[in-house]
Amino acid sequence: MNQHLTVYACGSPVRQAVMESIAKGTPSSQFIPDPNPTYQGGNSIIWGLIRGADNLMRQTKVSGHDFYQIDNAYFGRNTYYRISKNQFQLTAINHQDDMRYKKIFSEIGFSILPWQKKRTGPIVICLSSHFLFEFYKINIDQYLQHLIFKIKSLTDRPIVIREKFTEGIDHAIQDAWCVITHVSASALDALRLGIPVITTGQCAATPLSTPLEYINNPFMPNNREALFSSLAWGQFTQAEFENGFAWEAIQKSR
Repeated sequence: MNQHLTVYACGSPVRQAVMESIAKGTPSSQFIPDPNPTYQGGNSIIWGLIRGADNLMRQTKVSGHDFYQIDNAYFGRNTYYRISKNQFQLTAINHQDDMRYKKIFSEIGFSILPWQKKRTGPIVICLSSHFLFEFYKINIDQYLQHLIFKIKSLTDRPIVIREKFTEGIDHAIQDAWCVITHVSASALDALRLGIPVITTGQCAATPLSTPLEYINNPFMPNNREALFSSLAWGQFTQAEFENGFAWEAIQKSR
């Protein structure tokens, strides 16, 4: 690995302290807190998708180096922060022991519920943030129009659209026939609650996703625990980043 490693907070007003901790716990050459920073060469650790983060990721990739993207956790938000190499989320199951995910779920009061096989609710489309759609250069209105047209060509089940940052995800999807999203973490909430998912982009839930054409008989795979075990080793607390535990774990597992 190239020894030149820069940590970019990208001007985040609420996550700068987390990025400072990451800089302390990695072999970083420098820490840059400013928004819209200039790429310093070498490998990059970058917060989020805005305030210059998108350009940094592209420049790092074009230069032939690795970027590590930091963002809110898959589960346990504001205590844990996810990290993924050269992508925005982990998109494959990297088999790990299940102790860490069980510990985190216990802390936040989560559990994996049995698959709900007698669902009577609608198809719920959970939108990703507009920042993500902009990064992927996807027009949200066109995306929805195309997706709804395709769904209606396959089924007559009712469709509900749920905006990003709407409260009460568990209540909104608890009886859904399935949850469809591009890359929203709502798909993980659905899997946790026993609701099948369809992802139209590559995200953490994609390994357990149903292809859209099977919407009338969505998959209910038996490896949800393996998925959450894998994701638990892709997110860490601020203290785990600062003391080097996270960086060591990432280098061993990826």
